Amino acid sequence: MQQFFISDPILLDSQIKLNEAITYQCLTVLRYTNDTKIILVNDDGVKSIASLIIKGKELYAKIDQIILNDSVTKTKVILIQALIRKEKFEWVLQKATECGVDTIIPLILERNVVKWTQDESKLVRWQKIVQEAAEQSKRNTIPKVLTPIDLNEIDQFKSSLNLFAYEKEDQLLLKNALSTEDSISIVIGCEGGFTSNEYNSLINKGFISVSLGSRIYRAETATIVALTVIDTVLGI
Repeated sequence: MQQFFISDPILLDSQIKLNEAITYQCLTVLRYTNDTKIILVNDDGVKSIASLIIKGKELYAKIDQIILNDSVTKTKVILIQALIRKEKFEWVLQKATECGVDTIIPLILERNVVKWTQDESKLVRWQKIVQEAAEQSKRNTIPKVLTPIDLNEIDQFKSSLNLFAYEKEDQLLLKNALSTEDSISIVIGCEGGFTSNEYNSLINKGFISVSLGSRIYRAETATIVALTVIDTVLGI
């Protein structure tokens, strides 16, 4: 069943009028008909199974069943991802969402190939990408994508455990740095890596340098490797 996010309260047997975007997706793209089952999740993380009802050009969903969320509490992960090339960054947004991150914060570094200019349309596009990825992966929540920051602003996004993946780290593996923290912030660099000044700045701000192993990964691959390790050890 296809999943969609809505803002309305979800009550058993109620009918909810679906917005234009969902209506277009269901009727024009997917060609759904009356009584087709879909999954709806609202802003409170309430998940339900609903049946479609077509009324002229409008589309409604009747709530047939509320799905209880019996998952255990998992680790909240904040991904602080250096800006990389457009198609690779958007791929990271999608895959990080599938991996379960809570928040994604683009980071401006000295060696960024991509230079950030204030552009609200990019933020809208990024948020749409993570919403679609959250629907596809059947998540109960949509990650937040924030406006890019630089290292001077990173303190406000620290967690119980704060890490950064560094290609020259040869002592501490990521998997060995993980503990039963309720939240983790992890920084992933750009194509050119961290400068010595950026490395020192992160250390001074309380971030711990960790290794992803003996291989040197591309920036976008490093993100998925790191998130997979965290999920395997702690669960996201």
